[in-house]
Amino acid sequence: ILFQDNRILMLSGPNAGGKSITLKSVGLLQLMLQAGMLVPVDPISEMGIFEDIFADIGDQQSIEDELSTYSSRLANMKVFMENANKNSLVLIDEFGSGTDPQIGGAIAEAILSDLNKKQIFGVITTHYSKLKIDAFKTKGIINGSMIFDKDTLSPTYELKVGRPGSSYAFEIGEKTGLDPKLLAYA
Repeated sequence: ILFQDNRILMLSGPNAGGKSITLKSVGLLQLMLQAGMLVPVDPISEMGIFEDIFADIGDQQSIEDELSTYSSRLANMKVFMENANKNSLVLIDEFGSGTDPQIGGAIAEAILSDLNKKQIFGVITTHYSKLKIDAFKTKGIINGSMIFDKDTLSPTYELKVGRPGSSYAFEIGEKTGLDPKLLAYA
């Protein structure tokens, strides 16, 4: 999926649909390969070797270090922007989250632009529509989505490259039994 013109995969789709697992699998397979281990991939697969692998997955908040969820994520992004280059793989889960969506999305957009200019390779998960639109319009970034079965309201855990995915928030809210009045209000 990632090569020359398509260096960054912007992965979207429903919650519990497999975005984070896909991101982690990419990182794990890459580390296995670079450690000289056999990797369970299709025989025609091609993989590169990276000088650096950067990851922002999970929550590194710390009262001791005065880091909120968002400030810890920004600290990671600063390290990525200062050190990542065209020989780097960057993995970011829930890009831009942890603060006001408009402001967090705007900062995420600026970081994405910087990483793309540096020609890094990466997989980034997000729910932010603006980032999905940017991926559609920007050379070097491609959308991908985790498929969701609309009939059963269940994830299929399949990756489809080329189109962004919906979060299916209302459908999932309905499936989990939220009061229909709440969903209608929303």
